[in-house]
Amino acid sequence: MKTLVLIFLASIVAATSAFAVPSLQLYIPGGEYDAASETWYTTAQDFELWVVAAGLDHGTIYDIHLVASLLGQTPTDGALTITPEGGVGTTYNAADYAYGTPPESDPMPGHGVFPADYVEMLVAGQTTSGPFVPVQDYVPGGDGGTNLYGQIFKFDISTTYNGGVHFDSYGFYNDPDGRRIFAPFSHDAQTVIPEPATVLLLGMGLAAAGLVRRRRKK
Repeated sequence: MKTLVLIFLASIVAATSAFAVPSLQLYIPGGEYDAASETWYTTAQDFELWVVAAGLDHGTIYDIHLVASLLGQTPTDGALTITPEGGVGTTYNAADYAYGTPPESDPMPGHGVFPADYVEMLVAGQTTSGPFVPVQDYVPGGDGGTNLYGQIFKFDISTTYNGGVHFDSYGFYNDPDGRRIFAPFSHDAQTVIPEPATVLLLGMGLAAAGLVRRRRKK
C-alpha cells in the first residue's frame, strides 16, 4: 500500500530536490501517517480528505481524479459518500464500481491495491485557476514549502464499509514527450478497522508493504 493544497504529487518535481514538495498528494487532517507505506490512516468512518497540488510553476496538472478502492470487500449500495467542499455529495451504489486499475488509458502501478473494485471522481480539470496557497509536504516533519504554491481540494468522506477503503489520486501533465500520467509516490490515504487486533495486524503489514510498494514514476 502507498498512499486525494491540490491533491497529490508529480514525481518529476520531487526528484529535482531532496526537499521538494510532492506535486500531488493526499492528506487526512487528524490522521496517522505511516512512513513505511507512505499512507495517512484513519479509524473514523466520517473524515476530511485533502487532495493537494503543489509546485504549479512547474506546469499545469490536468484531469486530477480521486480514486476510492475497496480492500477485500464487495461493493454495497450507499456505503460510500464523497462530498467536495461547497459541493453536492455523491453516494455510490454497487453498480457504480468498476473492477481493475485506473485509469484505463495508462494504469497506475498496483502497489498492493489494484486490481480492485473502485470508483473515481474528477477533482479538477486543470490547475490554472486559484485560489493558490502555500503548500507543504504533508508528512510529520516534512518541508514547509512556503515558497511553493498550489491548490487544496477538500472532501468529506462518509463510509459504512467495515474493511479498508483505500484512496489514491492521479493526474496528467505535459512534458517534452507529450501527455503523461503521474501518480503520488507517497501520501495515500486509507481507513482501517479500529479493533486492537486489526491495528496490530496493520502494524505488522506496514513494514512488508513498504518493501513492495512502488516508488514514484521517473
